[in-house]
Order: sequence, then structure tokens, then C-alpha cells
Amino acid sequence: MDYDFLFCTVTTSTQTRSSVPGCASNSCHAFSGNQGILHRTAHAFTLIELAVIILVLILIVVAFIPGLSMGKRMSLRKDCVNNLKRVGLAYRTFSLNGGDLYAGAIEVKDGGTQEYLAAGQLNLHYRTLSNQLTTPKILVCPADAEKTVATSFGPGFSDTNASYFASMNASESYPQTILSGDRNLALAGRSLAPGSVTLVTNPPTPLLWTKKIHPFCGNVGLADGSVQMFDDKQLTNAIHYQGIPTNRLVLP
Repeated sequence: MDYDFLFCTVTTSTQTRSSVPGCASNSCHAFSGNQGILHRTAHAFTLIELAVIILVLILIVVAFIPGLSMGKRMSLRKDCVNNLKRVGLAYRTFSLNGGDLYAGAIEVKDGGTQEYLAAGQLNLHYRTLSNQLTTPKILVCPADAEKTVATSFGPGFSDTNASYFASMNASESYPQTILSGDRNLALAGRSLAPGSVTLVTNPPTPLLWTKKIHPFCGNVGLADGSVQMFDDKQLTNAIHYQGIPTNRLVLP
């Protein structure tokens, strides 16, 4: 006949004591009449198992990295959109005292920036709008590694502290005219240098986005105060449907 029971041992400083099932003990061992003491053996990983585990972890990391990178890019684009909305609001606030005209359409002697933009002096254009912009921080796209945020609109402020182009011809009368936007633009396969470019609406100037800031896409502020995220095709359509024959942009 086989008997199964628990053999419990209590180790004290002077002796080891056996007790019956259910006793309070430091350790318990299962006994069986025909099996003896059951031993629990430790299992060590083999090299192959370790290699498989490491490979699985690597695959998991590789699978998640693109998602994290995409999430970061989208976050930067949203911050850029918010910047351009504030820039657009500054233009519209200025127009309240400018006869519904934006600064680029008003001569300098009348408080505007027309001559500054014509000369490519974008820093002076933004400095004129400093009261409406309130801070130079919103002029730098967070994804633009080549530009730095200025501490003020004072004497040290320059085009190196701005990421966004400005329009000389945008008007509230034509709400779909391009007013401002990211500078990572290209024409005829070449990135546009700081300076001006004139957009023709019919046929539309074939501007494209580069990968410099937002890879092959960008944000554009329109005269109605909205901000749109455009790819190349959408940018071409936006240029075409501005409602005016030409629109001159000045890039930092």
C-alpha cells in the first residue's frame, strides 16, 4: 500500500523537528510511498534559446521605432501648425488698423513692410509685426534644425530666427491666397534659397517640398487665417486657386 503525506521540518538554532501535516514549518517536502522525494530541478537556457529571445526582442524594437519616429514627426508638425495659426492671427490683427490690408501691402512710411519685403528683409517685416506676434518663438518651426529661437525682436533678431516665408500680395479679399508657411520649398529640382519667388497661378508654379523640415510636405497659412498641411499635389492646387494672378513670397 502506498501512502502520500507531507513531511515538514522546522529548523531551529538547536534541532530539527518533524511534525504532522498542516504544521507551521520552514519547509515542506512531498513524499510518496513508491516515488520518494520529488526534486524540483532548475532549467537553464541554452544558447539557442537565448539567441531566439534576443532576436525576438530586436524584432520588437525594430517594429516600434518607425511608429515612434512617425509620432514625433506628427507632433512637430502640429506644433508648427499652431505657430502658423498665431502668425496668421498677428497678420489679421495688424490689418484691423491697416484698412484690412496686410503689412506687406502697405508702404513703410504708412507703417507697413512693403519695401522691406521687396528688398528681402524679412527680419524687418517681422520686427514691424512684433506687437502682434508678441514673441519671436512662434516664427521658428520646431522641426527646423537650422533656425534658432530669438529672445526678442531687438537688434540681434535676423532671418536666422525665422522659418516661415511671408507673402507680399496675400489679401483678406482673397481668402485662399497663400500668406505664410514652411520654407522647405524647391523649384525645378533645387531648394529655394533665401530671397523671393513669384508664384504664378495659371498655370501654377510647380513648387515642391523638400525633406529638409517636414519630409516632402509642409504647412501653409492662408489669408483666411487657416493653416493647411499640404503634400506636393495639394500645394500645386493651392497655388492655382489663390484667386490672384501672382503672389510674391519672401523666404528667410
